[in-house]
Amino acid sequence: MLKQYSYDVVVVGGGATGIVAAMSAARNGAKTALVEYNGFVGGNVIPGLPLLGYHNNAGELIVKGIAYEIARNLQSMGAATEFYMDPITSDVLGVDPHWFKYTVTKMLADDGVDFFLHCLLSDTVVENGEVKGVIVHNKEGQQLLSAKAVIDCSGDGDAAVRAGADFVYGRSSDHKAQVSTLVFRVGDIDVKPLIRYFRANPTQIRPFAMTDETVQALIDQMEGAEVFVLGGLQQYIQQAVQEGIQYPRANLVGVVVPKFNQMIVVSSRLEGVDPNNNRSYSSGEVNGLLQMKEIFDFLKRYAPGFENIHLIDTAHQLGIRESRHIVGDYLLTGEDLITSKHFDDVICLGGYHLDIHTPDHGGIVSTKVSTYEIPFSCLLPKGLERLLVAGRPISATHEAMSSTRVIPIQMAQAEAAGVAAAISAERNIPLREVPILELQRKLIAQGAELGQGIGRRTF
Repeated sequence: MLKQYSYDVVVVGGGATGIVAAMSAARNGAKTALVEYNGFVGGNVIPGLPLLGYHNNAGELIVKGIAYEIARNLQSMGAATEFYMDPITSDVLGVDPHWFKYTVTKMLADDGVDFFLHCLLSDTVVENGEVKGVIVHNKEGQQLLSAKAVIDCSGDGDAAVRAGADFVYGRSSDHKAQVSTLVFRVGDIDVKPLIRYFRANPTQIRPFAMTDETVQALIDQMEGAEVFVLGGLQQYIQQAVQEGIQYPRANLVGVVVPKFNQMIVVSSRLEGVDPNNNRSYSSGEVNGLLQMKEIFDFLKRYAPGFENIHLIDTAHQLGIRESRHIVGDYLLTGEDLITSKHFDDVICLGGYHLDIHTPDHGGIVSTKVSTYEIPFSCLLPKGLERLLVAGRPISATHEAMSSTRVIPIQMAQAEAAGVAAAISAERNIPLREVPILELQRKLIAQGAELGQGIGRRTF
């Protein structure tokens, strides 16, 4: 007989999305459990990834609420940089991953969330189309976590798929997904030679079309900056490849954090990795680590100011940009983002560019957007009740998800999911019956940003 635990809300996945969903549900009175297969929470932030997308291209802060609270907590303890604006990524916030891990763990504990670490999801319990909980597996065996609402923050829609949700893998045309990357960190960078190089070779700073004024402003900002994005050095990469270095991209991708004397390198390129297929996932992990050495050798031999670098660490797991898209009540499209389509059930905003790391050797395809809205209906898997999805696998196209996948925007989705799940659990009503106006009011009351469009509604 299974050991059983009973909760109002169970969150599956303890990455940056899941931690916010759990905090949000608990703060709204729900007895909440968080399930994570690692022995820690934080997900893709733990390898050192910066947080991109709090602001839009106009410099307006559009992701607030719990996500911003986390950023401010880190800044207050010296564990994060200030925000720096960027012409491509909108903004960049460098964080110390170890203090991030501590900070969010303490926040969860303070909010009364129960941790189920070292737990793999085995199954989702469904009765007559209603999700009743999940079964997890760990060294004790299997346990049943019953719930009035489940939030799937697994990154791949695992709980939803096990509940029977339909999904599309990758882009709809050929089911290929964005490439994956194994992140690693290096230290002891001298940024002065790097900045001098960019001043002498401004076309090498990014592989995107930018005005001379924008490029010069970007280089000027690097002087004394606590953090800045890199995306170039194409000239050196071409030379390195000719001389035998197996560099996997046409440009260097990463973020330099002078505040912490390190760079987060995001340059490995692993095509065709399916995280839902063990052999594919395992192969991706192995090849990512092998690519790391080639990239490290390139940096040390060719990149200005990187002559004395050392390896700090490698990510605990491969970074997956895309896999399943759960079929939901509404399908968010790239066109919706580009045209800033309004939704009566808006639950958060985004403003990050469409950032497609193409699966077919096409490099990176970038399309600027203004502030856009994400509707609650994207989080509802079609045909299922008492289940929400937040993060990468929301009901969005390949193009739209290339923006909505960035960490702060995922956290904003998760905050809304947590509030909705708590309302559903407290009143014992289906998630689709949660009053949207009340959900929006609660989000605004706890500091979330829903934009000027909220004025279209009558409170």
